[in-house]
Parts: sequence; C-alpha cells; structure tokens
Amino acid sequence: MSEEPLYVAFVWNQHQPVYRDSLTGELIMPWVRLHGSKDYYQMAALLEQYPRVSQTFNLTPSLLEQVESYLAGNEDFYQKVNKPAEELSDGEKEYLLRHYFDIHWEKVIGQHPRYLELLELQGRIREPGAVRPALERYRLQDYRDLQVWFNLAWIDPDIRRADPALGRLMEKGRDFSEAERRLVVEKQLELLAGIVPLHRRLQERGQMEVMTTPFYHPIMPLLIDSCSALRACPGLPLPRRFQYPQDACAQLALADRQYRRLFGRRPRGIWPPEMAVSPETIALFASYGFAWSISDEQVLARSLKVEIVRDAYGHVLNGDLLYRPYRVRGAGGELAMVFRDHYLSNRIGFEYQHFRPEDAAADLVHRLLKIRENLACSPGSHLVTISLDGENAWEWYQGDKGPFLHSLYRRLSEEPRLCCCTVSEYLAVHPPQRVIEELHTGSWVDHNLARWIGTDNKNLLWDYLLEAREAVERCRRSGSCSEEALQRALESIYIAEGSDFAWWIDSMPYYLAAPFDALFRRHLAAVYRFLGVAVPDHLYRSLARPRPGEEAFSVDPLAGPVAMVPPPISPAGNPPQIPPRGS
Repeated sequence: MSEEPLYVAFVWNQHQPVYRDSLTGELIMPWVRLHGSKDYYQMAALLEQYPRVSQTFNLTPSLLEQVESYLAGNEDFYQKVNKPAEELSDGEKEYLLRHYFDIHWEKVIGQHPRYLELLELQGRIREPGAVRPALERYRLQDYRDLQVWFNLAWIDPDIRRADPALGRLMEKGRDFSEAERRLVVEKQLELLAGIVPLHRRLQERGQMEVMTTPFYHPIMPLLIDSCSALRACPGLPLPRRFQYPQDACAQLALADRQYRRLFGRRPRGIWPPEMAVSPETIALFASYGFAWSISDEQVLARSLKVEIVRDAYGHVLNGDLLYRPYRVRGAGGELAMVFRDHYLSNRIGFEYQHFRPEDAAADLVHRLLKIRENLACSPGSHLVTISLDGENAWEWYQGDKGPFLHSLYRRLSEEPRLCCCTVSEYLAVHPPQRVIEELHTGSWVDHNLARWIGTDNKNLLWDYLLEAREAVERCRRSGSCSEEALQRALESIYIAEGSDFAWWIDSMPYYLAAPFDALFRRHLAAVYRFLGVAVPDHLYRSLARPRPGEEAFSVDPLAGPVAMVPPPISPAGNPPQIPPRGS
C-alpha cells in the first residue's frame, strides 16, 4: 500500500437566509444570533485546539450581513421581549411562551431541570395559538428565568463551561436577576463580534479556507434559466420562464465585494447554494475568477453516466471515481470541482446523533481508513470530501457538537494515514487530472432542482418573482424611478431570489412554511413600494395553506410580540406608507 495518506476535506456550509423585513428594516427571526452563539463561532474555535486539522468553511454573505446588523445595534423580535419581566405586556408574555422553547426539548431542555420545569408549566404546547392559558400559571420570576434559560441554552456548552460568569449562571439554575438576564445577551453579541476575526485569523495562518456563495443564496441554474430544471426532470410543470443571468452575476459580484472587505483577499472557492450546478453556472463562476466549486456525488455520477457503487456497509467500491477532483467545463468556462461523499456527510448530519460521541468518531475514522485500504491499487492521490451544514445537526447530538468533534479531531490528529486539508491546499499540489465535459444540472436533493420549482405554489412563487422583476425593468426603461429607488427594489428582488423561500413552500408543515411565505411576499411588496407603484393584491394572500389537522395562523406569521395584521390596500389601490429600511 502507498505510504501517502488519504486526504480528507471537511467543508462546512454556514448559512442563514435574510430574516430582515424589507419594508420595515426589522430583523424578525433570531437564527443568525442564536446559531452564531452556539455554532458559527465555536465550530471555528474548536480547530484552534487541533492545529493538524485543517478545514474549509463557507460563510454565506446573507449570514455575515445579518451578523453585522446585530453588531450595529439591530434587534430581532425575540430580543424585543427580552426586557424586564415587570414591563412585559400579556402579548409579550404570550410571545415568550410560544417561542422561548424553540430548541430541542429532549436533547437540550430536558438536560436542565429548571428549563424543563418551565416547559412543563407552559404545558408542552407547540401550536402557535394555544399558550394563553399558561399565562395564569407563570409568575414574573418564571418569565425572567425563561428569558435567561432560552438564551443561555443557545450558547455552546463548551463556551458556557469556559466562561466563569456563564458557568455561575448554569450552577445557579434559577431565580435569575435582571443583571443576569442582560449578561447572557451581551455574551451572545460578544460571540457574534468574534466570528469574522476568528475565521480570518485561522485563514491567514493556513488552517482554514473560507469560501463564499452567491450573496442571497439563490439556486443559480434557475436564475440563469428556470427551464434548466427540465434537464433532470423532463415534463416537470414549470411557471413562466425566469431568465435573468444578470441577477446571477450581481449576486456573485456582491459576494466578492463583501468577502474582500471582511477577509482582505479574494475568495478562491465558491459554494453553489444547495450544491445546485449546471454548465452555465460553471462558466459564470469561472468568469468571476473562482478557482473551484463543489457539488454532490450524485451530480458526479450523472455527469459521468456511471453509478457510485456501495457495499452493504456503505463503503464505496469504485472510489477512484468519487475521491478525486475534476476539471469541469461548461458553456465556455472551466474550473476545478470536488464532489462530496453523500453517505459519510449524511452520517454526520443524521445518523451519528444516535451514537455515543466517541463511537461515532471511531466509526467515521474507521470508514476513512477503509476508503484508503480500498484505494490501495488505484494510483495517485485521493481526496475524500465530507460536506454538510455546520449548524443544524448539532442540536440533535447529546451535549451538542463538542463531545463528537473533540473525539473526532483527536483521532484525526493522531492518525498518520489521514491528512485533513483545505480544498485549495489539496488542489495546489494535486490539480485535477480528469475532465467532465457535460456537467449534470442538479443539486444535492435527488440530483435535480424540483425542490425549488414544479409544484403549484412553488410555481406561483416564481411567477410573483418574475412579475416583480419585470416591474423593475419597466421602471428602468421608462425612467420613472430614481437610481436609488431602482437599486433598493433590485436588492429586494435579489433577497427574494434566495433558495429558502421555495424550499419551504409545499415541502414542509404549514406552521414552518408560513413565515417564509409571508417574508417572501413582504420582500416583493417592498419592490413595488420602492418603485412607487401599487402592490398587487396577491402579495397580501398566503401561498402556504394548513393541511388537515394543522391550525392556521390567526395573525400575520411575521407578527412580533404584539400581533400585527397585514397592511390593508387603500381604495385607490396604493400601498400604505411604510417607513424605509433602517428607520
């Protein structure tokens, strides 16, 4: 067997969509702040303890933009009810009881007796409108303890243990003071402030590569031409054709500009949102100077017109195909691509949560060594790419990410037959020797694009987006809007092009999809407002509908602590006056 190690590239995708209301400028959902406190800082900080483990991270521009918004003093709706308990209105108390248990009940809340006690007092109610009876059971101290526990639980356990002040709060457990309530959110903001400096420092010393993604996380093949979805799914019912490659270019240019400002250099890697690629996206990425990109093994298999064969244990039998980089050509451009091991990535994302952390780490290292053994007769160097979300899996792990990743990184550091590297580091020494001439158009989800287009409501979403985009072009041609108004309208278009909105519609339970549906329509309503034209009636009607047994939202699903209703349309058909963003 060759003495050369098997190279392993972990590529963590760190992403949140835009939770800012384009009409009011308010931050609605808290997931940037909460995952920033629990995951985005700590995932990088862990690496500092293991200098032999190098990794690649994708920090999406929409995520980083919102981190900067928090640091500029903006607050999300969840923060607006984090106020002295004596000042809480009944509506704010009800909001706390609805949303301050938004974390895994068994794996997290169940590990903290006082937090569990508060959940039992609430009644373990998940339905949005059913918590009102709990108001009579809660005392002021219960609300304050709930405020502290929710935000405390969303800070990584390793950070809590290492911070003396947070450690004291964990030990105290209950009867928190107003000063202690304020302390926890101050700690969260300190963690957000450290995210970019930490990643930049690790990149500058060579242990990390930070890549970027098109700014607001659009499905790039569909932006360039929505009919590209038919390549993998002939006969898929589609909306009117959306074909705005200039928007795809703008999303890349915005990402490049932000990256250079924050990291002081140009990015080399480009993460295609949802690993969705097409020949046209490759040409576009190459035209912007990106050196490499990434997708899923099933995209590779269909590009090569072969099958990635696994045995009953999940080991790849033709690994020489999968575990190499490729030079991909498409539509007149070319760049290097790596393709993730779908099976190993999903074991981290979905399977290892059921293992003891040390057993999960041992299993992954064993599988990597088995790959090396199976490649013994294949000449040359090989790279295993493991790639997945860097935040969503860990809430399901006992003790969060720390026990598993510490055990894994220790084993990888001590194993001479394995070498963890960044993708660019590997490509600099082992450039791709194989070429893909016809890249399959698809994503990591069933190697097609049907997760984002092709159902009734997904198609309506695309129709609404196209109508708003055409309205921008009409105003541009007529000269009826100022350049500033056009740019603000286009920004709202770019946000609405994000993949997350179509992801939820027709694919997820109503109570999860409805807020994204409402936010999407708000972004499009902002387009018309900036253009100074009437907002179409359909943007005030929900696309998401409750299924049998699901309770409909009785108020706007974007409502904050005090319930709001969608703004009415005036008799003249003009939208109401809404303050500009940032006011």
